[in-house]
Amino acid sequence: MIKFDKLKIVTSIDYINIINDKSFTANIRDNHVLYYKYQQETPYNLMIMKNYQHNELILEFTGKILLDKYSSLINLNTIRECLQEINRLGICYLDIDSILSYGEVTKCDVTKDITYHKIEDIINIIKQNISNYEKWITKAYLKEGLVVENVVKTPRYKKRLSIYDKGKEMLSSNNKYFLNMLKNKEQLLAWFKGKIRFELNIGTKEGIRQLLNVPNNNLQTVLASKTNPILTVFDEAISDSSGQQRKPMELKDYEHILLLKECGYNMKAVSAKIKTLISPSTSLNRKLKVYRNLYSQIQNDPVTGLDIRDMIARE
Repeated sequence: MIKFDKLKIVTSIDYINIINDKSFTANIRDNHVLYYKYQQETPYNLMIMKNYQHNELILEFTGKILLDKYSSLINLNTIRECLQEINRLGICYLDIDSILSYGEVTKCDVTKDITYHKIEDIINIIKQNISNYEKWITKAYLKEGLVVENVVKTPRYKKRLSIYDKGKEMLSSNNKYFLNMLKNKEQLLAWFKGKIRFELNIGTKEGIRQLLNVPNNNLQTVLASKTNPILTVFDEAISDSSGQQRKPMELKDYEHILLLKECGYNMKAVSAKIKTLISPSTSLNRKLKVYRNLYSQIQNDPVTGLDIRDMIARE
């Protein structure tokens, strides 16, 4: 089942009644209210906007809205509970059934938590196996984590995958208030311990339809998607991640080692160097595969045999 740690839902303005207008900020122009907005960052992110300009209700919230059930994340089975939690705040009343039927998802963070104890193993494999260093870039994220994103100018083609240690992130000071709201925070922390999170940010309606392989952005349709968009983007960005390509060392391998050493065993630098040495008709990816396989062979570390793709693909 596909899961999300963040959703942005847009639907009809008719599906909200504001109960406590003091909780909302009014934006007024020429004595006309353009919209009412409520926003909070703790114990979970939540934004509610009643927009009169576009006759829209906009809801944006994170999976922490589920409190003790946060590990379940936002999905087809928990979405009603998310909306019920908003109603329990006592600041507005949402017509939950109508939102579930007619709401549209305009942004989302698709999320997958896998169990593995050393994020550095995963990060090292990913950084050394980027499929194309001109099309995909990596950035540091949350100290030990990593962001992999494609280089595009058009937002609808943007793909951004974050990988980080969720267990450690839950222990950060940012989550202190959230954890204190829980009935059994130790149970939740125990569940996240040793979990590495893969999070795909999708920021456009078209991107959602393409990556989730759905015909429209209807809330129920999006939540019911059977695809694995994280795996799709992973396969585009990473050429190989199994760490299993071992073969006997040959003379030509030692020749390749010289280039690896010159580039400091940095595959991005290797890619740039090879590009200057081969003809335009030669496949750069085919040449790079030789160096990736060799790099894996000479590493002699415990990540050999770690198949990240297989872990993402599992239900």
